[in-house]
Amino acid sequence: MEFINDAFLIGSKIYLRAFQSGDEEMISRLENHPDPRSTLFYAFPVTTEQIHQKTSRYLSDPNTIIFTICNTEQDSAVGQVALFRIDWVGRMATFYIGIADKSNWSKGYGSEATMLLLRYAFDTLNLNRVQLHVAVENEAAVKVYKKCGFVQEGTLRQAMFHDGHYSDFYIMGILKHEFKK
Repeated sequence: MEFINDAFLIGSKIYLRAFQSGDEEMISRLENHPDPRSTLFYAFPVTTEQIHQKTSRYLSDPNTIIFTICNTEQDSAVGQVALFRIDWVGRMATFYIGIADKSNWSKGYGSEATMLLLRYAFDTLNLNRVQLHVAVENEAAVKVYKKCGFVQEGTLRQAMFHDGHYSDFYIMGILKHEFKK
């Protein structure tokens, strides 16, 4: 693979890099467009200024690591992946991923970004556990998480109200030794 500017972690279809000026447009599509919003449960529209403020908070938080997902073909930002609420003593974190445009769904970007971030979490950061919450009805995401080794550990009943109904969420997790198998 040829050299990719600013790449931090490189896969075959995507690479992960630090947030850059200009990524706000992708984040706006991720958080405002009905397609991704329907599975990520963003209830309110966000402005570019709010995105700047939120991103600045995340980037200055020592317990958050956030990457922009870029496809290698077009070298364009397609989503975000992050570890939040990192507990450096307990060695665990909460996982987040969002792919902005529906045209980039089902291309393997999410699976590859998940695997790259898990490898980084376990091998570089020496975390022992990564967990997440996912809406039960988001079957595509649940399938990706299981494919990447996450195990369903429980259900949060009626955990979120969105678009007129309550949704249950799965709690899923993966341990370092499970990822290494």
